[in-house]
Amino acid sequence: MNGSYFKKVNELIKKLNIENNSGKFNKKVMFIVIISILVVGFAFAGYRKEIYTRAFKVTYNGNYIGTVRNKEIVSDVATALKDELTTDYGIEVTIEDEFEYESTHAEDSELTNKEDIKRNLKNNIEFDVSAYAIEVDGKILGILKTEDLAKKVLDKVKEPYINSVNAKNSSIEDVKFVENVKIVKKEVPLSKVEDFDKVLNYIQKGTDEVKTHIVKKGENFWTIAHKYNLTVNDLVKANPDKNPKLIHPGDELSLIVPKPYLTVATYEEKKYIEKIDFDIKYEYSSKMYKDQAIIKRRGAYGKKEIIAKVEKHNGIEAKKEILKETVISNPVTQIIIKGTKEIPPLKATGVFITPTRGTLTSGFGMRWGRMHEGIDLAARVGTPIKAADGGIVTFAGWKGSYGYMVEIDHGGGFKTRYAHCSKIYVKKGQKVYKGKVIAAVGNTGRSTGPHLHFEVRKYDKPVNPYKYLGKKYR
Repeated sequence: MNGSYFKKVNELIKKLNIENNSGKFNKKVMFIVIISILVVGFAFAGYRKEIYTRAFKVTYNGNYIGTVRNKEIVSDVATALKDELTTDYGIEVTIEDEFEYESTHAEDSELTNKEDIKRNLKNNIEFDVSAYAIEVDGKILGILKTEDLAKKVLDKVKEPYINSVNAKNSSIEDVKFVENVKIVKKEVPLSKVEDFDKVLNYIQKGTDEVKTHIVKKGENFWTIAHKYNLTVNDLVKANPDKNPKLIHPGDELSLIVPKPYLTVATYEEKKYIEKIDFDIKYEYSSKMYKDQAIIKRRGAYGKKEIIAKVEKHNGIEAKKEILKETVISNPVTQIIIKGTKEIPPLKATGVFITPTRGTLTSGFGMRWGRMHEGIDLAARVGTPIKAADGGIVTFAGWKGSYGYMVEIDHGGGFKTRYAHCSKIYVKKGQKVYKGKVIAAVGNTGRSTGPHLHFEVRKYDKPVNPYKYLGKKYR
């Protein structure tokens, strides 16, 4: 109670003239009046406090939001905050009405202002939004702000497989996902909404999957790696027990390939040209040794135009149906002549033959101020080079200025060398007979044109080949 109340009580006593009267009765009356007035005053003050300090302590999921005089204050702040967040995030924000109100009393100075209520709401409430989830076979792969963004993600997943189709030879008939894909509107916490790039990258990256590939005819590590969008190094790492240079049809290769969470199936009608294999026919000649063969007529592949319906999963062919085949050109059968004559002994006969057909362009002896240690026989690249006599191959490979070279030991200290070859058909340690084709004329090493440089060496010293060709040398 304040001072004005006691002042009024004092004035009332004066009017009753209580202070000027004496006696017990007057004192008693004065006491009763004062007590009555005080009781009424205290009661009135208590009633006033009860009415004017009523308030509510507001919480949300156990978190303190503020103390307010009426509930509408919190509702108004929450509505304003919802509208503000909707504008800021570009997505409809909702706040579940789960506020708890506990009755209490508070002076005006103890009430929470609207700014503090707003701050407490932001710090303690998980705001819900209406967003769009991409569901694949019931599993959520990402949540985006709008349905358009979700559709755009799915279109972006399809895009590379559509663009990879050659428009000149193929036409897309349909593109769809193998999995059950849906865009579903959901009420979710604002923190669960992701940005476009994050969702797209997650779906495209996927996880790793182990597959097995059966090697087909004509395939190698490079073609297989290219087919599955891998590097050759990836394939080598996944198959440490395999030699990349020695794989055969029927071999199994392990593939660790990316597996996106979505499988894009493309259906296209494709027109392409395919080779037709040629047959091989053999003829036989008694004029050739059994280990010899020549091509009498080179085969030629035929061609056919194919129209097919092709189904691909993430760019890899999964199924193909041939709709039409048209032969453009027929194949030409290859004819090979094989020898039937018995192979001569794999040892020296003691007589050298001229190793190839060709024109003598340089003899043995001094040439251009230096020693020319053999003879040069000019011939076209690829012309067969034969062993001058039987013996053992002691070298077959690259040898500096000689280029590709073959050396044969004929025994008795005699060796022959065949240099500047384009191809070598024998290997070190191999036994050969006289007349065996060991290489082909070339232009490798220090050479001024296609030719065979032929040397005869006796105890590693070069001698004139023409003194030994067609003659008994031992």
